Amino acid sequence: MVRVITQETYDEVVNENMEQFSMTPKEAIEDAVKQFEAQGVDLSNIIKDLILNDDSELIVSSLNQINNAIEDQNYENVHHTLDKLRNELDKDIARRIYAGKKGAYNTLIKLMKACLNNATIIKSALKAITSLMNGNPDLLNDEGIALQIQILDRYPDISTLQLLLRWIRECCIKHELNRQGIFNADIFNKLKKILIRDDTSGPELRDACAVIRALVLDDDIRHEYGKAHEHASVIAKGALNVLTGLLPRYKKDKGVVGDLMITLAALIVRNEFCQEVEDAGGLKFVIDVMIDHPDSEKLNWQALKLLKALAGNDDVKSHIITSGCGPLIVSAISRMRESECVVTAGLACISALTLRCPSNAGVFYDCGAPLVIVEAMKAYPKSVTLLKQAAWAVRNMSVRNKAECSEFITHGIEDVLTSALKLHGSKVESDVKAALRDLGLKVELKERWTGKGVSMNN
Repeated sequence: MVRVITQETYDEVVNENMEQFSMTPKEAIEDAVKQFEAQGVDLSNIIKDLILNDDSELIVSSLNQINNAIEDQNYENVHHTLDKLRNELDKDIARRIYAGKKGAYNTLIKLMKACLNNATIIKSALKAITSLMNGNPDLLNDEGIALQIQILDRYPDISTLQLLLRWIRECCIKHELNRQGIFNADIFNKLKKILIRDDTSGPELRDACAVIRALVLDDDIRHEYGKAHEHASVIAKGALNVLTGLLPRYKKDKGVVGDLMITLAALIVRNEFCQEVEDAGGLKFVIDVMIDHPDSEKLNWQALKLLKALAGNDDVKSHIITSGCGPLIVSAISRMRESECVVTAGLACISALTLRCPSNAGVFYDCGAPLVIVEAMKAYPKSVTLLKQAAWAVRNMSVRNKAECSEFITHGIEDVLTSALKLHGSKVESDVKAALRDLGLKVELKERWTGKGVSMNN
């Protein structure tokens, strides 16, 4: 269990080091940090150098100035104060937590509600509150969500809209209840209006897609069951055709195209959604992207993520292979072998496309996939995620293709899998052993449960 302390406790130890042991401020800080880390204390929420430059006073004084401005209704210099506050909040999470405890969230919400007609202050306040909630999303409440919707309805200009969308996205990351609250405030229909506007700019579109992806995350370990799938289903039903239709419209903007592809990949969580994207021309567009941009690491990674998602439908899976994606995938892995994210996404693609499909596996054998997979595992022996995807790909290509799987053995897959098992143990055990078993190689399988030999009474 992680141990935490308050800022006051930490400051007391630093002051004690200086007073009792005549340490310099720098020595006192170093000693205090060593003491707490040795005790297993998490110091990520602590401002360690507070005694050297008292930023807490700057944060508190900034908040006092903002509160006084609200009380006096004099906002002449507020945007400068907001900029100073944001610079402090951007330094580290400890300052953001400290500011939150000092009422920064309520102050900024109060300011925005009082200045809804002042675009300059709204923009500065949105930047400050986004910085405040970066990695610190627990502060959001119903009042904040209502304000988000109010600003979304009131400000159509691109710059304000982008700042608002970035704040909304920050609130959704690693916070399930925030996602549900924002989604229940009818945020999707507001976002859809941005997507379907004829004059929507690329930057607006990218920020809207970022919010959509944040709404379908499932990254809050405090909640065992989230609503990522439900959110994705609702958004997919209302926006898949819109997002797919935007691909050709922005085909010359690599940033927008990439965001659209990765957003589609996050939304197609059901069989029929995969088919809908293909019917709308999504598969053909992805293939064109991989052909037209062979050297773009990010675009190829995003295209591979979408291909894997589309493979969730068996009919689309067959079309992906018959459309010539097999050689494209293997080529991308081989060509960008120095990019771990591209290699991992490519291996995940091979795994998905060959699952319960020996004919697809045969295509990958013809493309030289075994050598590429083995070389990828050798290149990234410490990446558990990559090794798992590779093991799944090996297994899916081998289980129903016994004649061809000897190609893996020829390239030395046994040593690579055995090394991965020794290095990572239980993290990859089931995956590696399954691959060894389906390759027909020696493997020691554990019997998870055995009876005690006691006869049962009827």
